[in-house]
Amino acid sequence: MPHTLAFSLAQNLVRINTVNPPGNETDAVRVLAPLLKEAGFSIKEYQYGPNRSSLVAHRGRLDQPAVILSGHLDTVPFGAQPWKRPPLSGEVHDNKLYGRGSADMKGGVAVLVAAAIHFAAKVTDIPITLILSANEEIGCGGVSRLIQEQVLPQARCVLVAEPTGNVPCLGHKGVLWVKATFHGTTAHAAFPHLGDNALLKAAQAVVTLNNGIVSGYSHPAMGEPTLVTSKLASGDNYNSVPDRAELGIDSRSTIALPNDAILSKIKTLLAHLDAEIETIFNLPPLWTDPELDIVKSVIDCCDLIRGCRHESQIAPFYTDGGLLGPGLGGVPVIILGPGESGMAHQVNEHVAIADLREGLDIYLEILSRLCC
Repeated sequence: MPHTLAFSLAQNLVRINTVNPPGNETDAVRVLAPLLKEAGFSIKEYQYGPNRSSLVAHRGRLDQPAVILSGHLDTVPFGAQPWKRPPLSGEVHDNKLYGRGSADMKGGVAVLVAAAIHFAAKVTDIPITLILSANEEIGCGGVSRLIQEQVLPQARCVLVAEPTGNVPCLGHKGVLWVKATFHGTTAHAAFPHLGDNALLKAAQAVVTLNNGIVSGYSHPAMGEPTLVTSKLASGDNYNSVPDRAELGIDSRSTIALPNDAILSKIKTLLAHLDAEIETIFNLPPLWTDPELDIVKSVIDCCDLIRGCRHESQIAPFYTDGGLLGPGLGGVPVIILGPGESGMAHQVNEHVAIADLREGLDIYLEILSRLCC
């Protein structure tokens, strides 16, 4: 039974420690690869680092674009607060599976694998590919490397089983992290006129950047872009004028104001302060046209299984889909998986077993429509 497999896989995966860093995703690959191989998938493992690997499993023809099912195997750390149930226990309480990664996103991975194995027995030619990646939590590094190495098949669409409460999401905001460095001249604090205060320049930058520079670019489904000055470091001691200051900036972009436009604004506004601008992380915004036939088909599946209509919306977090969509030729990307997004990275993380069952039913319906 696929529902039994999905639950047992989710529980087993939660019990495997893939906290990133260091990741150790290979331990999870060792559980999943034999199951997929037995179901007729061709298996390829791509090393990412010591005991770190991504798994790509394919079944069906290679000369036709595949339905891509995407999930990541790493999790974030447990956090400093105590858990009511051990984070690697995989305990079940009140019909909920507890543990780090239960929602984000080992429950989703289990659903994808169970759906693919169940459906594989029904098809021989229609291509299905699972991408189970390493190092998503720190910059989507695993998927980025797979794209760079050009080892992925042609894609028809990408379905990412991140936790959305089984609600289809057609994209997410982009992420832009920028470090701005300001320089000055040190001097004794008793003689500030002899120095050039780098911290003062950084403070001026904070005020400038928080003056609504990304407002007025609303998207009907993606909303407004945001910008936060999130980190400030300067000075070695109290009694010296600091000659260096660093400012960290986090911006969440939309297709109405993409990353390159925001970066250009930052550079222009800080030019008079002679700031050195360094891009730390740059993931573009993701948006899929809801009028595409394949998107309508996926949403119809969600409507049918969940018994309600779903409007266009986005996920509140970034995903591997932000790289897979553009990297595979601009194919449609839909983020859809069990578990509540608010559970991600939380102490006492859990996923409702009913969500796992519903998610599996949705994916079985999707595969029956797209792969027949």
